[in-house]
Amino acid sequence: MGYRSDVTIVMYPKRKEDFAALKLYVDENLPDQFEVHEDNNHFEEGFRYLMLEFDSVKWYEGYEEVDVYTRAFSEWDTMFRDEYEPESGTLFHYEFLRIGDDMEDIVYDQSANSDPILEVERRAYINI
Repeated sequence: MGYRSDVTIVMYPKRKEDFAALKLYVDENLPDQFEVHEDNNHFEEGFRYLMLEFDSVKWYEGYEEVDVYTRAFSEWDTMFRDEYEPESGTLFHYEFLRIGDDMEDIVYDQSANSDPILEVERRAYINI
């Protein structure tokens, strides 16, 4: 069975008019189908973001699908740097969260200057 993790990835543009360009990049370069979500309460009306969730997955370096994301995130801030406003970070933002089986095993990463929308909530329950 092996060690398993729950992984969530969200991506969103700095400016809502750039959502289509982000979606095109994701569709053409990442192996999984991200869901499109819209929220009118967080930033502004019509705020859209992409989300991908993996439950109970083996998220190990060396697995081809995992390495695609690792490479993309390692190059993200350079690849999508805002040329007109470099101090403000990137044109597109990502957040990555991996929660492992062990209680203390939580890994979070994000693009430069992102305004986080992803949060962690652990619940206690009886497993009999």
